[in-house]
Amino acid sequence: MTFRCVNMMLPVVAGYLGCTPQSESMNVRDKAQILEQIEQTPLKAKELCSQLQEPSQKEFCIQFALQALPKDALDVTRELCSTLEGTAKGECWFQVAENSLDVEDCERASPFVEECYGHITIRALIRSNVTTWKEIEHIAKSYRLDLSSPIYGTVVYQYWFRDTSPLKLDECKAMKHPKICIDGLGMLYLQRLKEWDLQPNVDCSIIPDKLAHSNQLVFEKPFLNVYERKCGSL
Repeated sequence: MTFRCVNMMLPVVAGYLGCTPQSESMNVRDKAQILEQIEQTPLKAKELCSQLQEPSQKEFCIQFALQALPKDALDVTRELCSTLEGTAKGECWFQVAENSLDVEDCERASPFVEECYGHITIRALIRSNVTTWKEIEHIAKSYRLDLSSPIYGTVVYQYWFRDTSPLKLDECKAMKHPKICIDGLGMLYLQRLKEWDLQPNVDCSIIPDKLAHSNQLVFEKPFLNVYERKCGSL
């Protein structure tokens, strides 16, 4: 949603306050005071936002409140989510699920349900500090994430190999989803390469183990492209 107000430093807040003529029942100062009260007492956000009649302003008020609420105020956040509609509602439930790691919250995050499953699976993996692939499979199943998914399965494989250096595609042969695993390692390598590329004043004579491509074409080609641009020919 885009708000266009002339000579306003904060266009989104300006849209909330209103560029159209003020109503008698709720003027600009009243709206600003509601936001100030939410900042001070975010747990009362539902009651405060309900004072607004215009749907777009009420939606902004709720989204403002979501940023002010403590992350552990899940019950209040869920109440606010239930008052929203459409994409805003899905985004709200996604935010709840990020903190609750509750699959049922993800199920309400339409149209972002699958993305939500993937997101909370990774968060759960990080929190649990798993050490075996069986543990990963168990957590993925608990959060309804399909490890054969070309999108979300690759993210899990990136997590599994995050501390492996150098990366070896042959290790994917022993995994249950070799193609997904290979794609995941390719993405992980590109991320490592990007991080190295963004570092200023690197010593080009020393190649980190995490970037060793071992003549694996999936890794070698992007490495040479970045290296030659950053350091010159080998």
